[in-house]
Amino acid sequence: MKIILFVSILILSACSSAQKSSEVNKAYVSSARYSGLSCESLMREAENIRSREPAIAAAVDKHYKGQKTTEVVTWLLFWPAAFWLDDGSSEANRLSQVRGELDAIRQAISQKKC
Repeated sequence: MKIILFVSILILSACSSAQKSSEVNKAYVSSARYSGLSCESLMREAENIRSREPAIAAAVDKHYKGQKTTEVVTWLLFWPAAFWLDDGSSEANRLSQVRGELDAIRQAISQKKC
């Protein structure tokens, strides 16, 4: 009986749509947005964005871990509430945007041959 309960919890906990930071893909950001900047400005902007990325990734991972724990408890105590869990899309979207901006800056740096 305990095995069935454990397997059920494991399967149901895999149903969450929350993502780890490593699962978040970068958003498309056009490098044309950065084409007017000098090489020095591009490097400064890239460093600024790079410094923000770890904090955002940590927030996404923290939310993911919290959601998984909450989801297991929810399924055990009151399963209908599991359908209203937060998927963390706002943090994931911010991380995706930051990664896209970094990629666009790298493309602009490459085009300018900095």
